Amino acid sequence: MAIIADPQLTDWMSYRQSGLLLALVETYTDIYMKRSFRRLHASLRPDAVLFLGDLNDGGRNSNQKTFEKNTNRFFEWVFATKTSAWNQDPIVMDGSESETATEEREAATEVVNNSHGLRKRQTLTDEEKAVNVDITGHYLQRIEAPLDATERQKIRDSGRSLRLYVAGNHDVGFGDTIIRSSMRRYKRVFGSVNYEVNVGNHSLVVLDTLALSADVPSIREESQQLLDQIKQEQLSLPRILFTHVPLHRLDTTYCGKTRETERTIKDSGGEQYQNMVNTTLSREILKSIQPDMVFSGDDHDWCEIAHPTIGGNFVPEVTVRTVSFAQGIQQPAFVMMSLFNPDHKPKNIQPVVPLDFGLPVSDGSVQGTVQRPSGDTTFVYDECMLPRQLLIYTCYGALFAFSLSWILIRQFQWMSSYRKWAGESSILSRWHKSQSVDITRTTSNNTISESSIGSSSSRAYQQIDDSTFEEQNSYYDEPVEPLWLGAINSGEKQWRKRSPIFMGLFWKRVARDLWDVIQYVVPFYMFLFVCSII
Repeated sequence: MAIIADPQLTDWMSYRQSGLLLALVETYTDIYMKRSFRRLHASLRPDAVLFLGDLNDGGRNSNQKTFEKNTNRFFEWVFATKTSAWNQDPIVMDGSESETATEEREAATEVVNNSHGLRKRQTLTDEEKAVNVDITGHYLQRIEAPLDATERQKIRDSGRSLRLYVAGNHDVGFGDTIIRSSMRRYKRVFGSVNYEVNVGNHSLVVLDTLALSADVPSIREESQQLLDQIKQEQLSLPRILFTHVPLHRLDTTYCGKTRETERTIKDSGGEQYQNMVNTTLSREILKSIQPDMVFSGDDHDWCEIAHPTIGGNFVPEVTVRTVSFAQGIQQPAFVMMSLFNPDHKPKNIQPVVPLDFGLPVSDGSVQGTVQRPSGDTTFVYDECMLPRQLLIYTCYGALFAFSLSWILIRQFQWMSSYRKWAGESSILSRWHKSQSVDITRTTSNNTISESSIGSSSSRAYQQIDDSTFEEQNSYYDEPVEPLWLGAINSGEKQWRKRSPIFMGLFWKRVARDLWDVIQYVVPFYMFLFVCSII
């Protein structure tokens, strides 16, 4: 099972960008996640992929047109649902999406003929279709997840996987300020926000802690119903809890060496977000669900701790890194988890985390740390790192700056140290012989003086071709004194006039070298860009 957190497809909400700049940011962040997901799905072949919320960056505030655009990016482009997902529709649908409401909406869809004789579907707007759909309601499992090993093997061999989703605060909001229209819209596309599904002889519990953190009864009702129902159920399989917002821990709780940033997760909040679930609710969740493992997202960085539970045991919680390089993390990542429970154990026989050392404890009740889950459990997990894309782009920029500096320095040295001015000069033809060189021989000391290229002065110049140049190459046995060196004594104005960087020929040659770069390097880069899209 692959666990992916906070893809947050970039849009205008991310950095308040627009136009070409926004298009470039969207394109490159999408390509990065698309290639990463395609690679992990093809090489690791997971049976299931679970997204830990914040699917679109501006999901809760976007209008319908933008939401549909970003949804298509998510399903069709970045995560290739049609070609790699076993379930094209959500596994679970909200209970309020009753058969009656579904029939009413289908009845509102008419098939008509347009002026060209083609048939098209004419549907109502989302606001009109939302009349019979409330924010609350009982969760309902619509499709049974594949439990049989043979069936899972067939799905895996076909290159497909089960898809599960968790709602994030960027998708619907948080607490009392949850946007009801965004919640209803999310449920239609991604399914229920509260459900329990069995996969690999494990019970996967997806809990909407966003609504559960609200004080408004109509908002938290659905999540509370699931919590109460699970509390009354007898444990039949090991449970793994998935929540977008991490459970409560002290501000000073150490997150482990794998964390990229030095800061810890702070107990704070703001508009439409809260960094962690409050203390009372966290204890209620752990007591009611009794999970063997907790996975969360939202923070964008890795954090691995342990929560104390009833009986002196500890439950580990892993906050998963974001999968996008545009969310403040240099090296994105995802988690792979293996579920192995052939004996259908109702719960891990041994404590999930024995009292020893390893993970920091969330409430400071134990001095030191406790161990990670051992081989006695029915699951194992590990973090899988993705490329440091921002570092790669930084290297591109450094390489460009180095190339430009090399061109400038090389041209400066060439013009300052030698008097062999070639008619044509570029990176590819720098060392070719010139067509002609104008020089003047002085009989007094056999030195060479400068001649203006192509000028028609009345002074005596001797034209020599390549063959003559080879015969009289004794004049070039030693580097000639730089043109501007003797001019220093003649005053600053004359030196500036004859310095290479103040000569038009110097910049003309630099421009030719840059044109060679554009002519040969840029097409190759565009070829790689097209390949990355394909």
